[in-house]
Amino acid sequence: MSDKRKRRENLITALLIAGMCIVVGATIVFIVKYSKKDKVDTVRLTPGMTEGTGLSVESDLPASSSEAAPTETPAPTPTDTPTPSPTLSPTPTNTSTPTPTPKPEKLKSLSGYDPGDTISSDKIDRDNLSQYFTSSEIVEGDSVYNRIYGKSYVSNSNIGLSDLRYLKMLHINFNGDYQVGEMIVNKSVAGEVLEIFEILCAEGYQIYSMYLIDNFWSGDAATSDWYSIDANNTSAFCYREATGSSNLSKHALGRAIDINPQQNPYVTYTDGKAKYSHDNAADYVYDRSSSKAHEITTSDRAYELFTSYGWTWGGSWNSPKDYQHFQKS
Repeated sequence: MSDKRKRRENLITALLIAGMCIVVGATIVFIVKYSKKDKVDTVRLTPGMTEGTGLSVESDLPASSSEAAPTETPAPTPTDTPTPSPTLSPTPTNTSTPTPTPKPEKLKSLSGYDPGDTISSDKIDRDNLSQYFTSSEIVEGDSVYNRIYGKSYVSNSNIGLSDLRYLKMLHINFNGDYQVGEMIVNKSVAGEVLEIFEILCAEGYQIYSMYLIDNFWSGDAATSDWYSIDANNTSAFCYREATGSSNLSKHALGRAIDINPQQNPYVTYTDGKAKYSHDNAADYVYDRSSSKAHEITTSDRAYELFTSYGWTWGGSWNSPKDYQHFQKS
């Protein structure tokens, strides 16, 4: 083999060896480099840090030929904690004071009210009851005169219109309500009659009704009086004779009053047997000591008041017994 050829072969061999060395060396570098990169990185969490936020990582990978310095752990970014808003005081609601229900105005008189009308108790001024108890003259041609003339009042020589007074007043009815009443009496007793009935009203004494007898007029005084009594009506003046007599009754002079006649009947006795004219009074004829409601006895308030003013009670008579009747001579 010539020298020229031999040198060429040696050169090729050298090139091959060099190429193989390069390949082997590159392979080794590659393997070393990527085997270290696959190692698990060590993660260090600083207090107060959350995973994935502000991490400090230690890596084993070299930087060029020397180990890289540990990465500086950044300080955690302070969280802006919102300052709580102060709790606002509730805005006061403009709650208006409720308007009180106005109290009914108290009546100053019975003007505008007719006998028999009932009146609510909240309209009655109990501290001034006297304003509801009035007396007035009866004048020819006025409304009262037109009601009574030719009926309970007739022209006569015993009593004139000027001797009489028309009373308008309150009483408590059997339902416990205030009710307007009326009555005609002699002017000489008008004042005390008003006083008596005002006291009875103030104390709650019950009277069924109180109308002029003319409301029950049936053609003559005697039968009209019967109808008034049968209706349990309290009344006074009626120009008539006394029951069972030819003498004038005290009613004819306006000096007698009958109160709740059903519960306080007129009774006559013959041989101890009672006789009375109104069937609705049967329960009140025989036993007068049972203290039934509205019975007049010597312990009754009406009895106490009338007798204190000098009136006499028909229930004290022997016969007849006129339990409804008070009169003054």
